[in-house]
Amino acid sequence: MEQNTKNSEIAEKELKSRMRLFRQALKDEAKKNQLHDSIEGSEVMIRFEIYLPTKNPDKFVDGLFLYMNDEGKIMSAEYYLKNSEGITVKELGEKEFKVVKELFQDAFSLEVE
Repeated sequence: MEQNTKNSEIAEKELKSRMRLFRQALKDEAKKNQLHDSIEGSEVMIRFEIYLPTKNPDKFVDGLFLYMNDEGKIMSAEYYLKNSEGITVKELGEKEFKVVKELFQDAFSLEVE
């Protein structure tokens, strides 16, 4: 738990630093170009949302978010539950992800050109 809190603090500090950089880039075309030129790469990630059947949709709905790369491979997945209180999203653990990936990997096809 302590490591998670430390990582969260580091991430919050880095996010603030990045946002300062982004705001500066919005105000200065040279800084914007410099930022764009310094980006090392990117990756396409597509999210499929699967609506799971529920017996009581007035109470809650739930489903899965499947994240696929541009090769159509499921890279990660999250479970979500929506109710009158809002939405809760939980990243799947390794064992859960393995089951979901095996079940849904061939259910969707993706073609990126």
